[in-house]
Amino acid sequence: MRRLWTTWALALAAFAGSAQAQTMLDQEQRLIEVHSLLIALQPGDTPGAYRPGEVSLGLEIIGIPSIDGTTGGKRQITASDRTPVFPRPRFAVGLPAPKNFRAFVGLAYIPPITIRDVSSHFGALEAGLAWAPGTPFTAGIRGHVLAARSKSPVTDPNTRDTLETVEFGTDVSAGYRFDFGPGSVTPFASIGVTRVAGDFRVTSDNYSLSSRTTNAGFTGGVRLFAHQGIEAVAELVVFPGRLVHPSFTLAWVPDWFSKH
Repeated sequence: MRRLWTTWALALAAFAGSAQAQTMLDQEQRLIEVHSLLIALQPGDTPGAYRPGEVSLGLEIIGIPSIDGTTGGKRQITASDRTPVFPRPRFAVGLPAPKNFRAFVGLAYIPPITIRDVSSHFGALEAGLAWAPGTPFTAGIRGHVLAARSKSPVTDPNTRDTLETVEFGTDVSAGYRFDFGPGSVTPFASIGVTRVAGDFRVTSDNYSLSSRTTNAGFTGGVRLFAHQGIEAVAELVVFPGRLVHPSFTLAWVPDWFSKH
């Protein structure tokens, strides 16, 4: 009997150790996923916002929520420990499209400038097509792809570890415009899916870890547009079970090449 209890105790200890290691791995992969989703390129605007030739020159401010960096018995340094927000220049131009439709392409870019020991070299492309029949209601579909290489202290304040991220996905969205004297207000919402590939490398010992996930995403927002060409957008981005954060965009929409 004593031997049987000893065998059970060793088996349980081995199982507990294995579960703890797996739990720590899950936590590390969760941090990779959360930081990758933080830079995901959500819609950023209502569908069909731009006429053919119309240009939007904007700056997006991404809010960073509190991120728990606990992995096992150690706490890693996360993005929220460094800054509450980060900026992302974002540009878009309307394209020719069939009658009752509007199309656009967009570019987002962050140069590799180091601020508070953090840098991110980021580039993203997006393209969309929207049904815009001349009524306040519009609906559209959009595709996007991005690549980023971020360096920041994670495992130790004196090192700069690296996270390489590649993402692509698609979403559908709808909006309804309310016109008033000086401009318009357009609430909008989207639902989509994003495929995330994140590879994290520790500088000190070259340890690497990867995460591959497919994530559903939801975005709700409102667009304010003034006839003088000023656009402001506020969004709430939700990846269920992973990340919730706000995003704000201020853009200039000059009437240089657009066709009325």
